[in-house]
Parts: sequence; structure tokens; C-alpha cells
Amino acid sequence: MNWLDDIHEELHELDDQGLRRRLRTVDLLGGMRAVTDHKDCVLFCTNNYLGLADHPKVLERAQKALLRYGAGAQASRLVSGHTPVHMQLEEITALFKGQEACLAFPTGYMANLAAVSAMVGEEDAVLCDRLNHASLIDASRQSRAKLLIYEHLNLDDLKKQLERAGKYRRRLVVTDALFSMDGDLVPLLKVTNLAHEYDAEVYVDDAHGTGVLGPGGQGITHHFPLKHFPAVVMGTYSKALGSLGGFICGPKMFIEYLLHKARTFIYTTGLPPAVCGASLGALEVLQQEPQRVEKLWDNAKKIRDGLRVLGYDIPRGAGPIMPIIVGENEETVKMSEKLLEEGILVVAIRPPTVPKGTARLRLSVSAAHTDSDIEKLFNAFKKL
Repeated sequence: MNWLDDIHEELHELDDQGLRRRLRTVDLLGGMRAVTDHKDCVLFCTNNYLGLADHPKVLERAQKALLRYGAGAQASRLVSGHTPVHMQLEEITALFKGQEACLAFPTGYMANLAAVSAMVGEEDAVLCDRLNHASLIDASRQSRAKLLIYEHLNLDDLKKQLERAGKYRRRLVVTDALFSMDGDLVPLLKVTNLAHEYDAEVYVDDAHGTGVLGPGGQGITHHFPLKHFPAVVMGTYSKALGSLGGFICGPKMFIEYLLHKARTFIYTTGLPPAVCGASLGALEVLQQEPQRVEKLWDNAKKIRDGLRVLGYDIPRGAGPIMPIIVGENEETVKMSEKLLEEGILVVAIRPPTVPKGTARLRLSVSAAHTDSDIEKLFNAFKKL
């Protein structure tokens, strides 16, 4: 058999396991409305937590940057792709996150790969939560540091791994802030205190916390009364801020160091200026309308409480991500399809994104969801 025959056979195996994926075309209509598979629906699977993706101010700032600088950055940032709008975005982001400096990347995945690999190497150890995002796990492996996995949010196990890591030059604890598939929150105060006890640094992926956690959506480091702050914080513009890209915030010296070490920054074209403009617009709206964060949490509580009344087992937590664990892959897909028939788009999440046997419906809530959207969701789940 040639290599395509092998792939054909593997795709058949994925079919048999209920794991075959397909791209679904979603025609966005504004707000949380969309059309997919010729069906009008309400999106309950978007990371647009604050409803900023189509906000007039966001679109206006994007359009201005597009007309001023063109469609793309035209080169890597270190060549000629660093425009005034890139510089402004990084300055505003650093202020927003309460950090010295910031560096923006085309994606959050690229930001994680860059920062973790720059912080640790072959003589070091990286301690990684078992359920961290794939980009954090890949970044930890790529760093060539000794990879020590600790059980999800298990501080006793983290302590054991920190004791094991004592012989290494540096120890770096890497963790999601708000876990994207389970919706739970890292107890960052306890993690940073424990890391400090063992002379370790903490790196936190605040992709789903930026714009969601803390006063005004400033993120995980403002959500807890921390004594010891993470050395470096990563975030994204592509979720609550409704745009695209990732960023690293931290000491000015470290950000300058990334200019020399971050391969995913050095060897790629910069973010399109229009995207930077959109992100600036989103940050401006968020600072002017902090009530959007309150609305998000109000909607999340309303939906969480309502689904529990209907008999659904919603894990503990208070954020906008709510998994409903089904278990079997095919059954999860069927439930997703039934919800779509009722005009609700909630995607089935299956392995390898989540552990085997934990296929789930992953609901995500937005401040842009209306009372009628939420009522429609409840009616659809009643019919399941």
C-alpha cells in the first residue's frame, strides 16, 4: 500500500470510532445568529464572549487600519512589518494587563510555543497540568525541558512534581487560566504560592480569561489577590476581544529577549494591521463598557442554573464554558444534531481534544445572548 492507502484506512477507522471530522460552513448573520447546514440557529459554541466581533467601534478601527496600511503587514515584524498600529496595540495591551511590555503574535498557539521555549531548555523542568491546552503541551515538549505532568488542578500532585524537579536548573509551572474544555478555573493564588515555595516560576495561559476574568476583564492575575505574580502571562485577541492573534506580557527584558529567540515571531509575517485595529477597538470598548463582563457572568449563571433545573449535570464553575459530559462519541454527535434541528448550534467535542470516554457538548455563553436566545436553548434541551 502507498501512503494514501494508509491514510484512507485510517480515515475509515476514525469513521468506525465516531471520530471523523468535517468542516461546517457557518454563515454569521450578526450577534449570535448564523446559518449552517441550511438551518437558522443561535450560536452557543463561540468564543466571542463579549459580543465584540461585530461591534461598530471594532469594525471602524479595523476599516481605518485597512485603508491606511493595506490588507497585510507585508513582511515579518523584524523586517518591515512593524507598523505604528502594531506598536500601539502592544502598548495598550501591556497597560490593560498591568505588565511592563507586550509582544503580539499571529496566533495564541504561536505565542505559547515562543514563550515557553524561551523560558526553559534542556537543563530545566516544565510542570504541566494534564488538561492544559494542546499548544501548552506542545510548547512544553518543544522546549526540550524535562516534562513533568501533574493531575488536573491537583495541588498535592503538583507539589510532588515540584519536589522531583528540584535537581533541575529552572522549574516552570505552566497552566491554563480558564480551561477551555472543562470550564474550571485554576486556583492561581495557591499555585503561585506553591511554586514560590519551591523556587519555581509560573506561566499562565490566559486565553479564555482575558476579557472574562477580573475587574473589567483584565484577566486571571486580577481575579485573585496574588502575593506572587506569574513571571509571564499569555493571552489572545481572538476570544473575548473578537479579533485574532495572541500576545505575551511580561518584563520588558523578556519581551526584548523574545525578539531574538521566538522563532514563531521572527520567521512569520506580522498580524494584518486591520486585525490590530480591530483589537484596539475591542480594548477601547471593553474599557468604556465594563458592564459587558457583568452581563456575560449574568448570562452564564442564568444558563447554568436553568440547565441544572432541567436535570443536566453541569460541573462546578461559574464561567462561560459549560461541558455536558455524554461519554460515547456517536451519541454526543446525535445530541448535537438534534439541538441543531431546534435551532441551537452546540458542537460535539470528542477525543483527542478531550480524554477518551468523555465526549461532550461544550456550551459557551456570550454577553450578546438575549433572553429569547437563552429561552430557545432551554426549550431545545428539554426536548433532548
